[in-house]
Amino acid sequence: MEIKANIIKKLSEKFLPTELEVEDQSHLHANHNEEAKKGGTHFRIFIRSEKFANIRPIDRHRMAMETLRDEFKNGLHAVSFDLKAIED
Repeated sequence: MEIKANIIKKLSEKFLPTELEVEDQSHLHANHNEEAKKGGTHFRIFIRSEKFANIRPIDRHRMAMETLRDEFKNGLHAVSFDLKAIED
């Protein structure tokens, strides 16, 4: 799926994670979002990165959302983030 590959690429390049998990959860939303039946609309994303050291959780979230800005214009509907620094 192209959107998942784009998400992985962009997050990997931006945050150089030691851990990255990107799970398409669109199927869980198919009953209330017609586009979700096709996949690629709802994701759960876990990132562990040194880039998050000394960054408040809300600012980590903003950084990740900004990184995926173009994906939201191209079909991404929602993301659940779990963003950790190495020491977290």
